[in-house]
Amino acid sequence: MSPEPRNQAEYTARQTEAARRVLVDVGQVLAAFDDCIVLIGGWVPDMLLPGAEEPHVGSIDVDLALDAEKFKDGRYAELIGQLLNTGRYRQGTKPFQLVADIDLGDGAAAVAVDVEFLAPKEMKLEKHKPKLLEGFRVLQAEACGAAFRAPVAVEIEGRTAGGAKNRVRLRVASLLDFLVMKAYALAGRDKPKDAYDICYCLDYFPGGVDQLAKQWRERADEREFQRAVEILREKFASPEYFGPAQVVEFYDSPDVGTREMQARRAFELVQRLLRSL
Repeated sequence: MSPEPRNQAEYTARQTEAARRVLVDVGQVLAAFDDCIVLIGGWVPDMLLPGAEEPHVGSIDVDLALDAEKFKDGRYAELIGQLLNTGRYRQGTKPFQLVADIDLGDGAAAVAVDVEFLAPKEMKLEKHKPKLLEGFRVLQAEACGAAFRAPVAVEIEGRTAGGAKNRVRLRVASLLDFLVMKAYALAGRDKPKDAYDICYCLDYFPGGVDQLAKQWRERADEREFQRAVEILREKFASPEYFGPAQVVEFYDSPDVGTREMQARRAFELVQRLLRSL
């Protein structure tokens, strides 16, 4: 199992290309389930901010949120079965994970790409008997339910896991809901890309931070949004705090002055949002 990348340089072109192929592949294989899955995680900014001045780093895996209300009458087992039946996916090291080994056709070793399945804490899925995969289960995560509030339909063009060109459609968590989920992630683990993703979205949100704050205020009475604000206040309390430090670690600049500027920039971006709220 490869260690989790901690800085931008560790997100290699081969890894992100392999993950994008799995993204396209999943969009094709699970097309019949487009009403009950939403793409979350590190691909969201890449999908929703394609014209940003600074290209987003992308992701090396694929995260899918499952809508509890839509998984009735065995649809959950059917979804997992569809992926397994292709012969391209196998069980991963985590209980909520499948893995696809992608041959990029460049003569180098295949790249293993994780596909992880998440659901809201309160979700209850029907159990399949006999089990399709022993020990497999969906990861129930806080704030995951936000993914289903206002997902955006996106067309994705690229190559599939097998290398064929294709165009598919996926529902993607809105930037606003993505930021809420990322705030929860920032509070619950040590992954520098979480803080990078937050600041990237603040930098390039359509209409700027003021427009984001306007949309946020419209949902300010929701518990998940209130908790996300608390997390951002705590983690970005000053340029020396955890959030800005994670951004600095992600960019991994050797220059002290650049690192200080990045920390200050991250702090000011989040503070601008918080003041607008």
